[in-house]
Amino acid sequence: MSFPIILAHGITPFDKIIFPFFKRDNSDDDRFHYFKKIRSSLKRHGFEVFHARVNWAGEVKRRAEDLKDQITTITAGFTKWPKVHIIAHSMGGLDSRWMIYNYRMQDRIASLTTIGTPHLGSSYGDHGVKTAKWLIDGLGWLGINIRGFRDLTRKACEEFNRNTLDFEETNGVIYQTIAGVQTIDRIFLPLQRSASIVLKEEGENDGLVSLRSAMWKEKYFIRNIEADHLNEIGWWSNGQARPGFDRTQFEEWIQGVYLDIARGLND
Repeated sequence: MSFPIILAHGITPFDKIIFPFFKRDNSDDDRFHYFKKIRSSLKRHGFEVFHARVNWAGEVKRRAEDLKDQITTITAGFTKWPKVHIIAHSMGGLDSRWMIYNYRMQDRIASLTTIGTPHLGSSYGDHGVKTAKWLIDGLGWLGINIRGFRDLTRKACEEFNRNTLDFEETNGVIYQTIAGVQTIDRIFLPLQRSASIVLKEEGENDGLVSLRSAMWKEKYFIRNIEADHLNEIGWWSNGQARPGFDRTQFEEWIQGVYLDIARGLND
């Protein structure tokens, strides 16, 4: 039996805000989805693929519970499929790891592949939480939860990794990581400031997450791709433009990255 693939999004799925009238998870039209044209591309090649949708900017623990509920619904309580594969972007990788750990779902998750996930945290996360503490606290008082940003700091991820270390070493889940790396001049313009901060403190990065943090552990690392944090989920930015490589070719390439991952999964 082939297991389905679950696509797990990052901390702030922008499609929910920018394209509110086009957001239909798991519809055939994913041109405006967070994972732009990824699901439809994989389905054309015969894979069963679903989008998960979890809390917007909430804490890892809350999002992990949402993810568990989503996967349980998709699999009809694991009666339709006994296991799933997860391909997660950015914070979605932390959500997935905590879900597997906290709910002991190692027998339900065949593999977890993360792309641009800050497994070791992000120096830009440190910077953002420090400078915007008043905003996080203030919105919290108004009932708007964006406390998930605190879970992306290096200190928070250090504690996260300490808690999950022994379990992840022996639980039988196949872990794989992919990192994006792009020079600052080619990174999506709104991410260039964060890219500079991460470059200074951690080195090569995708605009938000360093190569080292996305790698997590060398034994899990399978490749790095020439992409920024937005490119990693199928979205074109002008920094990708170069002779002989346009938007159409970019989309074919990034869809090919996901197809390679899917073909490499062993059920």
